[in-house]
Amino acid sequence: MESSPSARIRLLGGFEIYDLDGVQIRIIGRRARGLMAMLCLEGRGGLLRDRICGLLWADRPDEQARGSLRQCLFELRSALGSRADDILEVGRERVSIRPGSLLTDIDTLKVALHSDDQDKMAGTASQLASGPLLEGMDLSGPFQEWLDQARGAWEAALLDELTRRLASLEAASRWEAVRLLSENYLRRDPLQETVAAAAIRADLASGRPSAAQRRYLAIRQALSDELGVVPGADLERAIQAENRAGPPAERAVPKASKPLSTPSIEPVLAVLAFENQSGDPDFLYFSDGISEEILHAVSQTTPLKIIARSSSFQLRGAEKSAANVADRLGATHLLDGSVRRNGPRVRITAQLVECASQTMLWSDRFDRDLSDVFALQDEISQAVASALKSKFAPRDSRSVDPVVLDIYLRARELRPDRLAYDARLLGEALERAPDFVPAWEALMYDQAVQARYQRNTADAGDHLARMENAAERALALDPETVVPFRVRAMTAAHCGAFAERERLIHLCMAHRANDPLDLIHAGGIASDVGHNRLALAYAQQAFDLDPLNQVTFTVRAIYLLGVGNWQEARDQFDEGLRRWPDGGFLRSSAIVGAVQAEDWDRVEVWAGAPGDPGFYRPWIDSVVAYAREARVATPGLAARFLANQKALLESPGRVALSHLGKLCQWGLADEAFALVEASDFSPYFSAGTEITPPDLGLSCLFCVDQKALRADPRFLRLCARLGLCDYWVRSGNWPDCADEVDYDFRAQASILVTV
Repeated sequence: MESSPSARIRLLGGFEIYDLDGVQIRIIGRRARGLMAMLCLEGRGGLLRDRICGLLWADRPDEQARGSLRQCLFELRSALGSRADDILEVGRERVSIRPGSLLTDIDTLKVALHSDDQDKMAGTASQLASGPLLEGMDLSGPFQEWLDQARGAWEAALLDELTRRLASLEAASRWEAVRLLSENYLRRDPLQETVAAAAIRADLASGRPSAAQRRYLAIRQALSDELGVVPGADLERAIQAENRAGPPAERAVPKASKPLSTPSIEPVLAVLAFENQSGDPDFLYFSDGISEEILHAVSQTTPLKIIARSSSFQLRGAEKSAANVADRLGATHLLDGSVRRNGPRVRITAQLVECASQTMLWSDRFDRDLSDVFALQDEISQAVASALKSKFAPRDSRSVDPVVLDIYLRARELRPDRLAYDARLLGEALERAPDFVPAWEALMYDQAVQARYQRNTADAGDHLARMENAAERALALDPETVVPFRVRAMTAAHCGAFAERERLIHLCMAHRANDPLDLIHAGGIASDVGHNRLALAYAQQAFDLDPLNQVTFTVRAIYLLGVGNWQEARDQFDEGLRRWPDGGFLRSSAIVGAVQAEDWDRVEVWAGAPGDPGFYRPWIDSVVAYAREARVATPGLAARFLANQKALLESPGRVALSHLGKLCQWGLADEAFALVEASDFSPYFSAGTEITPPDLGLSCLFCVDQKALRADPRFLRLCARLGLCDYWVRSGNWPDCADEVDYDFRAQASILVTV
């Protein structure tokens, strides 16, 4: 039962407490003020006495620390006077604030932020500019670490609340309110790009383009001076909004990337592969599978940033030290443990460690039946969330037949001889347990991968049908699952579904903002419509969350080249090839990038590097052969290129988009666009159609070596036939290249759409 308020407390910009008449209650001792602040921020659960002692008197023996706590509580009671029993709840093991007994400025701000009252709006705006949480409360040691985490959590929560409110105000075209709130928050954090973008949109909507331009230039300079980064996609799209009508749609856009050396103030968790202690090496699939399910549970039930499995599971044995995890993965915390299976029983131990201090924040041991393993994952997730002051959203964790669990984990075992999972084993698991949602999710993902990367269009149709059936079953059993959104975004048609693909992947990111695979897919969609800067921002986020993954390493380098930064892309490729000399995707991407940048020396270096690229060898050999001819301008090269393109009109009936730029560069623009007009691109508007090799998607149109193609106004006729102009005009999300050409890109694209 909640109490009536007995006092007001200020936590933002400093610590102060007042009675309801506005008279200040003076608490003299620094640790007494610190204790009061901690109890306010911890909420209903309060704090264990041992935890308080560890935070405030870590340098004292246990008995002495407990004596200091008793003295501190006596000081608080004395200062609060007759209100003490109404406010403090002191037990033998735990101390807390009685619910409802204190009015905090944090709670007031949260309520006022969503009020439509104009007076409250103005007051809220001024509070947004207040100082940091518990400013001036300088207590060293563990308390300072606790305070740093509390400040990070508060700032993240405030920003989340504010961005939601700004989105609702924008949707209602309440631009003056948007400007008022965003400007005051920017006094608190001048480099917050999402809020700055909202302020710019408000300036433009209010007829103040010069103010928007000044604001943009100021934050661009500040980002460069203080962080060494360029504005992210949200800011870029905001400043380009002069040609849009109405408020922009709410988008899930990543923040601007920061240098890899910039530390994060929010927790970044690495879930390591739990040790297999079952006494049988063949049970490694089981311990790894359980570890991966725990990782998924933590990522799906908390907003924490989680390092991806493909990176964190590389660290085993002696490499699991906290210092190594922090250094190689950029993690602030690690979750490790062991799995021992004995028939239908499983014992799991788990420990959560803070990497910098190597302090164990939580540990426990669980003995369970295998049927309860999914509920156990939620228990571990809740414990991790509590230790890291995060939120936990419990799931409906159903029991599972141990035999089904074993089949499911075997099916998901990562192996080099298959693209994704074992569909046969997943089918066997679903025959035994038709309501087992994780197996339906795994099956739909496996079928999506098969449909996306296999070579037979007829087979693709079968895979798409099985994928859609699995998606419908999973959604019927669990309406909260987001895996169907990802697989539908993966397998949608190359053309004509750009907005739908964006919508689907943004739905995924709204539910789990820190999934590297979602971010990679989002980057791929962005690059297909010419948003190279946005694609790089997504790739950077994925790379930060999965730094030891060859794919995220390669994709980041590709998009660095996409924005014209060949030097950094080249360095990234160099480092990647040192790490993965046999990486076929990495090496082929590096050599193609060097060809696009016309860095012929680097082509030779990477072509002759040690390592076996396997499947990619023939493709690499053909690219290197072309590079050697192009380097010396071999006579007849352009003619052969043109002949090859003409041959494609016979089968498959359309040109390779990635070759058009070279033809234009060699003075054969008329011939190139004649081939375009003769091509049939209609199959690209159907799911399951393979794009003409060597194209991997429409992103090739926006590569650095296609400038000559884009410089010709006829480029827009090609884009119109591919559905791109329609997307750009309808969404107002113009590609990066719209401002690099000499003709009026936006106007001509709009004309083509109306025609």
